[in-house]
Amino acid sequence: MVRPRPALAIDLRLLLLLMAGFAVQADETVGGGRVVGVDGTRFVVDGSGTIYFSGFNAYWLMLMASDPSRRGKVVAAFRQASAHGLNLARTWAFSDGGDSPLQSSPGVYDEAMFQGLDFVIAGARRHGIYLLLCLTNNFEDFGGKRQYVRWAREAGNHLATADDFFTSTVVKDYYKNHVMTVLTRVNTLTGVAYKDDPTIFGWELMNEPRCDADPTGAMVQAWVEEMAPYVKSIDGKHLVTAGLEGFYGDGAHESKELNPWGIYYGTNYIETHRAAGVDFATIHLYPDVWLWGSDADEQTAFFRNWTRSHVRDTELYLGKPLVVTEYGKFLWEGVANRTQRNYFLGMVLDSIYASAVDGGPLVGGAFWQLLDDGMDTLRDGYEIILPEDRREASIISRHSRQLAELNGQDVEALRRLRSARPHRKAHVGSWSRTSTSDTPQFHVLLVRFISLFRSVSSFFFSSV
Repeated sequence: MVRPRPALAIDLRLLLLLMAGFAVQADETVGGGRVVGVDGTRFVVDGSGTIYFSGFNAYWLMLMASDPSRRGKVVAAFRQASAHGLNLARTWAFSDGGDSPLQSSPGVYDEAMFQGLDFVIAGARRHGIYLLLCLTNNFEDFGGKRQYVRWAREAGNHLATADDFFTSTVVKDYYKNHVMTVLTRVNTLTGVAYKDDPTIFGWELMNEPRCDADPTGAMVQAWVEEMAPYVKSIDGKHLVTAGLEGFYGDGAHESKELNPWGIYYGTNYIETHRAAGVDFATIHLYPDVWLWGSDADEQTAFFRNWTRSHVRDTELYLGKPLVVTEYGKFLWEGVANRTQRNYFLGMVLDSIYASAVDGGPLVGGAFWQLLDDGMDTLRDGYEIILPEDRREASIISRHSRQLAELNGQDVEALRRLRSARPHRKAHVGSWSRTSTSDTPQFHVLLVRFISLFRSVSSFFFSSV
């Protein structure tokens, strides 16, 4: 059928209706129902519309959901998060050995725990929340690399340290088997294999990989170069990231002088994120812990330099999206109060929004950590309980709304708009909260107008 070609003078009322319809269409791109991809430094759904992430960490979701009597806490967390505009949860898809294992020994899995993870994925989908699922830990909590090495030793292999996790063929086979088992798991509640479920935003190879045995970063680099393509060989739909905190090493373009206290942590931020199969970059932000004993001004200066450097390096050398997958400020009497924490939250979230609205690579974040009330045994000084922590909840909700306004933009229109500007260094944002000024909002409206114009033109002047 050929559409009629109306006169160029379109009734204003019709145009307004189309604009309203476009806004609804853009809003529908959020949530856990469509597979997320990458286009340059932006995340996209359906191949073109942008999506930005306001997220949280809740490592405990699978553990809590494995007990049907405690699943209400998982539902409450998702409900509260969704009500505050949060659309990404980062959580564990591992528990290696110990008292509540997902994997009790290599290749042996606890079905009740797996059904807990099934419940988490199904619940996230119902509440419009994507999941970033982490596959193991650098630290001993919930087993991690030390448990893998312990299993290999028990099987008669002579391994010296926990860092042999990165090089032992036996241990790497254990890890690959875990990857295969998790990714091919068919959810008992939805009937959908994890590797096919659009609720899953992506896979994180390890939580905060570090390697004392090789401070240069080469050992972790080689491990990521092997494991990221392996994950992709099983699941070509979802995104993959290494799980780095952002520490620099000895590779090319590494700004290792910016590391806390100038220490090496056995990772290369740039080179490792360049590895085949790694789709986006990550950093963490804990200036108070990393610079323990320093004052507030020193920590703020570190935050600014750390964020500015990673935004710049990601844009110049990676050309991929960047997500702050953990950030938080420790509440401890005499060290930090809620006013200081709220100021820190504001700085992090303003920097994310300023980059996102300007077309930069920093396009999302996830605070550590979300709890529901009554979960006192999991408090760690970083927790945010949205119904109780009203000021923090307000800051997070406001940021979520700001990012949601950017969802659904046309990537090609954004690219043209950014390339048309005078060249300047990567922009990180203002620390005086000017990210809510009229200029970013005008940018959003302009991009939406360009997208709308293309949609209207296609509707009225094309034929099928």
